[in-house]
Amino acid sequence: MTYAVLIVPDFALHALCRSDPSLRGRAVALVAGEGRRARVTEASPEARGVGPGLAATLAMSRCPGIALKPRDPGAEVEAHRLLVAAAFTLAPRVESTGAGCCTVDLRGADRARTEALMRLRVAELAQAGLPLRIGAGATPLLASYAARCAGPVLIVDDPEGFLRPLPLAFAEPTPGQQEILRGWGIGTLGALTALPKAEVGRRMGAEGALLWERAAGQSERVLRLVEPARSFAAEWAYEPPVESIEPLFFKLRRFAERIALELRGAGFVAEKLSLTLLLEDGTDYRREFRLPEPGANVEGWLRVLNSHLAAVRTDARIAGARLVAAPARPPERQEGLFDAGLKDPAAFWENLARVAAIVGDDRVGTPAPLDTHRPDAFVMERPAEAVAPPASAPVHSACGPTLRRFRPPWPVRVACEGGLPARLEGGRLEGRVRAALGPWLAAGDWWRPEAWAVETWQVELAAGGVYQLARSGAGWCVEGMLD
Repeated sequence: MTYAVLIVPDFALHALCRSDPSLRGRAVALVAGEGRRARVTEASPEARGVGPGLAATLAMSRCPGIALKPRDPGAEVEAHRLLVAAAFTLAPRVESTGAGCCTVDLRGADRARTEALMRLRVAELAQAGLPLRIGAGATPLLASYAARCAGPVLIVDDPEGFLRPLPLAFAEPTPGQQEILRGWGIGTLGALTALPKAEVGRRMGAEGALLWERAAGQSERVLRLVEPARSFAAEWAYEPPVESIEPLFFKLRRFAERIALELRGAGFVAEKLSLTLLLEDGTDYRREFRLPEPGANVEGWLRVLNSHLAAVRTDARIAGARLVAAPARPPERQEGLFDAGLKDPAAFWENLARVAAIVGDDRVGTPAPLDTHRPDAFVMERPAEAVAPPASAPVHSACGPTLRRFRPPWPVRVACEGGLPARLEGGRLEGRVRAALGPWLAAGDWWRPEAWAVETWQVELAAGGVYQLARSGAGWCVEGMLD
């Protein structure tokens, strides 16, 4: 197994159906030409009685309700990029052989791992709308023969036994060569290779010797290698513009499938996604999604995107969209022997991202205190993936009453006598103050526009209870209860 060939039969038809959800499960045929000269070039299995070469008018009479469509070059380019991305996940040396066909140099690859990857790619591309077939053999030509016979993966270990029953048409003889060989009673590759190559060349010339090599699968060539993707983005337009989000969901999945495979083929994952909706009035709507865990999982991406888009309302219709993935190296970490981590990290981060898409990124995370003397100042940080060990007990135990903070603080009016709080009024807490301690003054960030200053008191009410009051530029509030 030195080379592999990836092909998609009826590539132009499947590329079109992949880009248009309304064609799924319907009888569809691609036509070329105009008017009475229009002929079917490819047809879906649902189009019973319709095949290549049939007149378009006759196709409509044989299969009522059939959808006759021209080829879509844009859809074919996108589908071929998906195929090339799938090829790069098998090995780094890839040739874009033709529309719907790629050749991969597998020299040095592990056979068992590569075969498992082939079957995985077949399943993924089938879900993405492309029925992939993969063949592997000692030469690119032999691998292409195997791909045409694969169902869906075929690895040729016995070239002679595999080639013997194949029709002569696999070797692509010219009409003249085919006529000569038919006269000799030769109709298979095995029948031709049973003849000595030298004798075939003597009677049919150099072209006959090349035909014999193709029949034996021995034709060698140098692959024209392509480079993997360097940017991971997709942009598409709607004509006419769309008013709902549903068509956007379908396109997002299709392009995300290709971007994710391109990332894997290049050895990257995505750390964040950027989505831009191009509106009909010339404006755009942009949003960046920082993925909680870098990866190339399409389902995880779509859950984050769809959760946000379900609540999006735009002032104009959507004329196009752009999706960009920021690449990053896959995270590598070594877990500690006694660390208590997440049982299902992927599910945790996906659910966290869905919550962030609804309430905002700045409202999801683990609170951590800021480096400031400002009371109750904190920032939301990314949650830790492993539970930290409990902190050791302090040398000196805490003393004094505990402050139970109210979140948010309770607004209150405070009447003062002689500079001391004397009565609380007009809030959730009212009553006469029996005793008061304070004030404790604190201020900071005086050199910034958001400078702050607060005056803190501790009061005991006549009705019972000790509370902490604070006065700032916004007025008085009850910060909490001491017990």
